[in-house]
Amino acid sequence: MIPPKIVLWGCWFFALYLLWRDTKKHPEIPRTLWVPTLWLMRCASRTIDYWLGGTDTGRLDPVFISILMVCGFFILMRRPCNWNGIFARNSALFIFYGYLVVSTLWVDDLQNPLVKIFRPVGDLIIALVVTTEADPRNAIITMFRRCAILLIPMSIVLIRYFPDLGRMQDKHWGLDMWIGVTTHKNPLGQTCIIAALGFLWSLLEAHRNGRRWFRQYIPLLYLAMTAYLFNGGGSWDSRSSTAIICLIFALGLFWLFGFMRRHPELLLKRIMLCVGMLVIISVVLDLFGSSLQGVVAETQGKKESLSGRTWLWQDVIRIGMKHPIFGSGYGGFWVPSIYSELSPRVDNHPEEAHNGYLETFANLGLVGVGLLACVLFQSLKSAVKTFHADFEYGRLRLAMIFMVMLLNYSEATFTRGNHLWWFGFLIFAIYARPWVAWPETSHSNLPDHHDQTEEIESESEPTLV
Repeated sequence: MIPPKIVLWGCWFFALYLLWRDTKKHPEIPRTLWVPTLWLMRCASRTIDYWLGGTDTGRLDPVFISILMVCGFFILMRRPCNWNGIFARNSALFIFYGYLVVSTLWVDDLQNPLVKIFRPVGDLIIALVVTTEADPRNAIITMFRRCAILLIPMSIVLIRYFPDLGRMQDKHWGLDMWIGVTTHKNPLGQTCIIAALGFLWSLLEAHRNGRRWFRQYIPLLYLAMTAYLFNGGGSWDSRSSTAIICLIFALGLFWLFGFMRRHPELLLKRIMLCVGMLVIISVVLDLFGSSLQGVVAETQGKKESLSGRTWLWQDVIRIGMKHPIFGSGYGGFWVPSIYSELSPRVDNHPEEAHNGYLETFANLGLVGVGLLACVLFQSLKSAVKTFHADFEYGRLRLAMIFMVMLLNYSEATFTRGNHLWWFGFLIFAIYARPWVAWPETSHSNLPDHHDQTEEIESESEPTLV
């Protein structure tokens, strides 16, 4: 048997070689993209303290995060941006962030509530770095691919050769849970979504360029490794059902949107039709004593309570109704005193509501939920406009925003600083390209629809001075 350390070093050299190869293969990608790529890697794995010291001391990770934030800030300052236009086009998101900061004023049990704001503000800064690139679609896919190049094989090595790091011992004497470079099976599944999207897009691009997809050995190898991690050792309890369902949902939407390439005006009608069908199915199942949630859970080998999530949701609503309008303040709900108020059925000491909408309600109240709804509406409206003008970028944005909305039904990612899919949501929700005046040479690889996008957006937004 090969010594584990040799396998680990081999994995590192293999990943570093592929990252070097990727930079040579894509010289059009600017070096500044490494800042958000490192940020994404941190969001998709454990803290820097843990990797360097074996424990989460909280000393080195804030330093690493601060360095990336400062780098991101200086990158943005050098960008030829019309910030008035960007703020106006994404006004709901910036108002939401403003309320996020103000809500720390009424947090009771947190010693330093402003520290909680530090990481989500960093997410916003780094997301702006990505969305103000000359070709944000290519930047996002490249960032996903480079993140997966390192984290996917590292997860497998930790699971197979370093089980103390790559697995979590089951509390009920079952199979150990695969966690890889993350802290739980659910974050590992969400990291696998990143890998699947990045390399499936590589296969799609190869097909469009006339290359045979089955000869793209590296993407196929990584997709096979991703499927292996999704399997979770063959146990339903070790698989992230939410991540699997969300990936299938996103790919299905992306595929369905592809049929509207020649008739983009049908997009809203098709979306409303799908929503109506879901409502009808839910009503019919309810009449027969079942539910859509129960049917989906049963197909995944789970109970209708979604592993106890519905019990937790009832507690969050009950406790959250003590401050229904403005909430407990950002970071003010999950404090030590809250656990004595949870019902006995919730015995796993949760740190989140396992529902992004309820998590927002608990921390920010109905005002926060309303502002979040405005953010979702504005981002979808912006993605629909992009769909008409830049088809591929538009359908990617739409599919991913809808996927994050679904993901937050059983996981809480909204507003969670340094969370993979809060940062992921931001890079698809923010739209800034028409207000960044890159030189003409920077647009040489953009789609032909780019100029059309600028014309559509510039009709109602201020132009760059």
